[in-house]
Amino acid sequence: MILEDKVALVTGGGSGIGRAIAETFAREGALVAVNDIREEAAQSTVAAIEAAGGRAMAVTADVADGRATLKMFTRFLSVWNTIDLVVNNAGIAIMAPHVVANFEALTQEVLAGGPPTTPLQATSTMEDAIWRRTVAIHLDGTFHCTREALKVMEVRRQGKIINMASIAGTAGLAGSPDYSAAKGGIIAFTKSVAREVAHLGIQVNAVAPGFVDTPLLEALSPTMRMSVLAQTPLGRLGTVDDIAAAVLYLASPAGDWITGQVLSPNGGYEI
Repeated sequence: MILEDKVALVTGGGSGIGRAIAETFAREGALVAVNDIREEAAQSTVAAIEAAGGRAMAVTADVADGRATLKMFTRFLSVWNTIDLVVNNAGIAIMAPHVVANFEALTQEVLAGGPPTTPLQATSTMEDAIWRRTVAIHLDGTFHCTREALKVMEVRRQGKIINMASIAGTAGLAGSPDYSAAKGGIIAFTKSVAREVAHLGIQVNAVAPGFVDTPLLEALSPTMRMSVLAQTPLGRLGTVDDIAAAVLYLASPAGDWITGQVLSPNGGYEI
């Protein structure tokens, strides 16, 4: 097992990509602290890991809150005493119903071969609260967990931090200015911290998935989903296991000479 006895924290580990990463790490021998803002979701992942013979504990916290994040780290460090791996995965995606409707109309115009004329009105109508919450969970949460992890990793002079970015951060996604800004910020943050701590034996990288078949894509209509698939050379959406495999590669010894990079499993959507 390539992560045997490594201590890992996976944020947003109660469902989707985060759960797949947590379960993958546990299968490879890691002790996994499963974070989620929902206690029952974190406990569900822990139960699945333990049923498969792995070791895990649930650590509920809103990572957008720095004090809550510190309390979370204090709790699991009191049990496992160290931290080897952090996966900053927690995130949300909010698209207002009128933006979804406009996106559908715009997609239909494009598929019909006519000039696209429908305004998306995502940025011009976005509420402050949605902008701030999206940026807080993705970008602030990544900062908060990285800050606390480095307090341990810098002393030990080893560790790996893997931040969940997105093609929204590398290319930008129309209709998601908040999500794209947060993910772009995570990429820049990843590169900055990687340069800061490389000489201490700590690697910091990002994974930027394309469109993955998770509940976050439920807002896509069949037409919009067809459009995404048409732009994806490999002809399918990603799976949570596709992304977990990429994260495992960076977390494993195979990724020991990689830092400050953005690995983008996206089926060729962005090349």
